[in-house]
Amino acid sequence: MINPEIFTKFNLEKDMLPFSASKIKTWKNNPAQFILRYIYGYPTTSNHAMERGTAVEFGLNHLFTSNATVEECFEKAITYYKSATALLDDEEDNKQFNMIAPMVEQCFEQLSPLKDHFLTFQGRIDTSILDIPFYGFTDFVFEYEDKILIIDLKTKAKFMPTHDDMLQMAIYQKAMEEKHNKLVDIKLLICTPKRCEAVDFTPHKKYLKEIEMQLMSCANIFNACNEPDDMKHLIVPKLDDWTWNNAEILEQRHEIWGI
Repeated sequence: MINPEIFTKFNLEKDMLPFSASKIKTWKNNPAQFILRYIYGYPTTSNHAMERGTAVEFGLNHLFTSNATVEECFEKAITYYKSATALLDDEEDNKQFNMIAPMVEQCFEQLSPLKDHFLTFQGRIDTSILDIPFYGFTDFVFEYEDKILIIDLKTKAKFMPTHDDMLQMAIYQKAMEEKHNKLVDIKLLICTPKRCEAVDFTPHKKYLKEIEMQLMSCANIFNACNEPDDMKHLIVPKLDDWTWNNAEILEQRHEIWGI
């Protein structure tokens, strides 16, 4: 087990706890960006692809909450997208905008048969791993007599479930089983402009074990530091990582590491 106080000892402006799937994924994939975001408090930079995914989810929610037609869901998605991207650079706008209609249409067809069992959209879940609290928000949850079904929507340019998707689902499954005390089935609804299919999540103890190992790694770094600035001397940015992909985050990196 890990003492949660390890993650609160710096009295940061933003609380380190609870952890989330996104937070542990950032630590695993790019510790330097973890430090930027969660130690120094730099905001996450939005982009058109992120807002496109959120827009599709937002639009589809109206299928369940207001019995909307596919056209109405599309209109809701577009309204959200235009508002969310109003201040972003226009370079990716048309490409991402044009993905919304086929994604909404395909997902609407997949989700419509589940309407009678709808339970929540973006419902909060909570659990703990090695005594460290975790939280998250499930996309679409449906309840049956013998089970809970989670549909986690992933809008992507290419049809490709990832290992990080599986780690996220392992956390969600653990939390929902604890909350509902019944079988929890999870499907990743992966949607591209040309393809939309549900992929079953197959539970495996290795996913939670990997999360435990990443938590231990993160806790050991925190434990070795006496103040937040110590962390930048222990973690070196990997300069060829593709996620250093815009001027804003490159400027943040330069402010902390000088490179």
